[in-house]
Amino acid sequence: MTLKVAVVSLYPAPGGKSPGGVRAVAQSLVRGLQAYHDLELHVIHCHSDIWEDATVENANATIHYLAMPRRRVVPNTLASIRRVERLLRRLWPDVANTHAAHYTLGSLRAGCPTVYTIHGVVHREAQVYRSTWYDRMRFVLEAACDRYAVQKVRDIVAISPYVLEEYKGRSHARFHRIDNPIDSRLFTLPNAEQDGRLLYAGTIDERKNVLGLLQALDVVRQRLPNVLLRVAGRTTSEEYGQRVRAYVASVGLGSNVEFLGLRDGESMLQEYARCATVVLASRQETAPMAVMEAMAAGKPVVATRVGGVAHLVEDGRSGFLADAGDTRGFAHRVVQLLLDAKLRQSMGQRARQLSERFCLEKVAVAYRQLYYQVAGKTVP
Repeated sequence: MTLKVAVVSLYPAPGGKSPGGVRAVAQSLVRGLQAYHDLELHVIHCHSDIWEDATVENANATIHYLAMPRRRVVPNTLASIRRVERLLRRLWPDVANTHAAHYTLGSLRAGCPTVYTIHGVVHREAQVYRSTWYDRMRFVLEAACDRYAVQKVRDIVAISPYVLEEYKGRSHARFHRIDNPIDSRLFTLPNAEQDGRLLYAGTIDERKNVLGLLQALDVVRQRLPNVLLRVAGRTTSEEYGQRVRAYVASVGLGSNVEFLGLRDGESMLQEYARCATVVLASRQETAPMAVMEAMAAGKPVVATRVGGVAHLVEDGRSGFLADAGDTRGFAHRVVQLLLDAKLRQSMGQRARQLSERFCLEKVAVAYRQLYYQVAGKTVP
């Protein structure tokens, strides 16, 4: 007996680097689920980063890439609902696991038993993305899809206790607490840290607040002139990216910051191995992969106390938390860690202990059991 499962999510494009985030989560989850030969896996990725429809076979997983136009009248968020619905009607899986609200709508319209994994608290993120007309309209649409999805779906995966806090009163669905999985290689990554080296891993946009991070770096530099911040990730807002680079030039941080762009998985392993501390000054987060990956790599984190971050970082034990907007407080904690190797070691050890729940095998087991439960079948 096999269980047919459709994972409907953002996913790395064929031959491309994974930008991290939901794409990395979905890729890791599918890799973990492929260990179970009782599962027939179908991955659906419908996005404008796909130029033409394609189907790729990978062991017991079939990846369906659905192209979306880059120039369009109807927003892709809406157009993709219909495309996902059509494909799901043709595949007719026993259960669909959706990883975005609009994909959830497509699955519900198709009549599939649906598990909605919530990766971002949309109504909170909408409060951050306010700088452009496009962002405001985008989040009005995404928030509407999210409201409908959580009201209609019967099963929701909460990747953080923060999701439970924000959504319990908004839905009558059954909630299931399952953490995101991370690359298993991080758990055995050796420490090759270099003095004064910081790592930021994530997109360059206003929610991640890279500009605020650079302002804190400027304060750190006053105490540690040779501090180096490595910024690994793509720029998703050109206007914001220009502001970031203008700030670097205006305060003379050029020798203290390196913009690496999007890196592949192997390169990111090396970045985690060589950094002394991982830093994240976000204005809003749910369960940031950079924090989880740093923990598994045995690296302490300095992060802002926003969203679900406090559910990951034990303040003072596995890293430090600073209030959002407290630039000097954030910088003070970075300096404290960079000057104290023993503190970094002890915090890194504690972080690695806490990260065991992100183990891919554990996460895959939990999802497989949930799929069988939602499909109304017995786990073999």
